[in-house]
Amino acid sequence: MSASSPSDAESSPRALPGPQVPGGEDAEPGEEKVCAVCGDRATGYHFHVMTCEGCKGFFRRSINKGVHFTCPLARSCPVTKAKRRQCQACRLQKCLDVGMRKDMIMSEEALRQRRALRGQRRREQPGGLTAEQQELIGILIAAHQRTFDSSFSQFTHYRPAVRLYIPSPRPQSPPEPGVPAARPPSPQPPCLDEDGLPDVFSLLPHF
Repeated sequence: MSASSPSDAESSPRALPGPQVPGGEDAEPGEEKVCAVCGDRATGYHFHVMTCEGCKGFFRRSINKGVHFTCPLARSCPVTKAKRRQCQACRLQKCLDVGMRKDMIMSEEALRQRRALRGQRRREQPGGLTAEQQELIGILIAAHQRTFDSSFSQFTHYRPAVRLYIPSPRPQSPPEPGVPAARPPSPQPPCLDEDGLPDVFSLLPHF
C-alpha cells in the first residue's frame, strides 16, 4: 500500500481509464447515479469507481487496517443496500471486482495534512465585503439620498381634509301614556368649510 501526497484526491468527478460501472460517465445528467458495489445512491467517484459514501468508507478502512475477512459461505453472498453489512468478505471482494483501487487510498497522515490545508485556506479567506460590494453599496446609498426627501419639504403646504363628526339622530320611541313628551332635539349646526373653522383647528398637528 502506497501513501499519496496531500494533493491527491480520493474522490474525483471523473473516472480514470478502466471498466465502465453502473451510473458512470455514460449516465444521463438527470439520471440518479447508483453505487457499483451495493446499488445505493452514489455520491461520486471514489477510488476510481462510482460508489456511495458507505462503500467508500468501508473500502478505505478495510485496506488501511489490513483486515482479512472470511466468508462463512462460498463467497457468493449478495451485496445490496440492505445486506451489505452481512458479509464483509464478499463486500470487499465486490469492491475489488468493480475496480476500486488500493493505490488511490490516502494514508491517515496524508488525510490529516489535507484537512489542515483546507482549514488553513478557509481561515485565509478575506472576511467582510469585497471592494466591488462596498462600491455598489455606496452607489445605492447615494441614489437613495438624492431621491428621498428626508426633510419632507414637499409636504409644507399640504393639509389633510378636516372632517366633522355629526352623530345621526336617534329614533324616537312613542311616548308612554301619562309621560310628557320630550323636547325635540335642537337642530345641528351646519358643516363649516375649512375657511370657517375656529382657530383652534389650526393648532392641531397635521399627519
